[in-house]
Amino acid sequence: MLILHHYSMSPFSEKIRLMCGYADVEWLSVTTTEAPPRPHLEKLAGGYRRIPVAQDGADIFCDSRLIAAEIAGAAGNADLNPYTADAATRALADRYEGELFWAAVTSIPPSRILRKLFSELTIGGAFRFIKDRAGVAKNARLKPMARKEAVPLYQAHLENLEQRLADSGDFLAGSAPAHLDFAAYHTLWFKRVVGGQPMPGGLPQVALWYEHMSAIGHGRHHAGSAEDAFAAARDKVPRPVPDAMSADSRIGNEVRVMPGDYALDATEGVLVGIDEERYILARETEQAGTVHVHLPVAGFEISG
Repeated sequence: MLILHHYSMSPFSEKIRLMCGYADVEWLSVTTTEAPPRPHLEKLAGGYRRIPVAQDGADIFCDSRLIAAEIAGAAGNADLNPYTADAATRALADRYEGELFWAAVTSIPPSRILRKLFSELTIGGAFRFIKDRAGVAKNARLKPMARKEAVPLYQAHLENLEQRLADSGDFLAGSAPAHLDFAAYHTLWFKRVVGGQPMPGGLPQVALWYEHMSAIGHGRHHAGSAEDAFAAARDKVPRPVPDAMSADSRIGNEVRVMPGDYALDATEGVLVGIDEERYILARETEQAGTVHVHLPVAGFEISG
């Protein structure tokens, strides 16, 4: 069973929760804190600090693109796999989850975010979250987007979605949801659910699409714990690494893999696999034994 390490207000977690519901993939819910430290997750995924993280036994998947590929494989639905889409669709999904995600976040009045934090978290938890995200922003390589830029940029994005939906049908790729729909959905979900923003007027196709996507729900999931996650890893060995991923001269070396834009914490381990899609690092843990951590190549850097 897929294990999802997440927290309720995480937009990329909502993308994956909804995709599990659509794909009818049963999953175990292991909630974690909104900000590090996350001791149980650090034992599995090393220094990787973004949420969500997914797990299948002793294989740990970092980044929602790799998690989406896992769900697509489990469901036998290639339309959910971002890596099998054509180049133009992949580029559009990357823009939705990059520039336009940050436009969605920045376009929300800060007072709305603070109100949500203090209503959902303890006072101490809210202050830890604010301090943590301030540190991430300070060290990020991304240039911060001003709200006066973000508001019209995200509005233009919604107008573009309106036109695409008018041309394509119920969903962005036709009659059924595909990865592109989930990549677009969670930014608007964040504005509405976390940011408390109303649905923009004058966009009937977007409003109907959002309603249809929201109705999918999170599917068959059960509450789990950190010990459940450790036990699942101990009970299995990592998947065999394909021969095609074992030809790089760095295989067997201790390496560090880290994001190239923000949240620059590195995961360390022995490189056991690499291709154009992912790095696989082997890590030895006391609680879970040997685990393989899968990290994306796109947007990440490797050293060592």
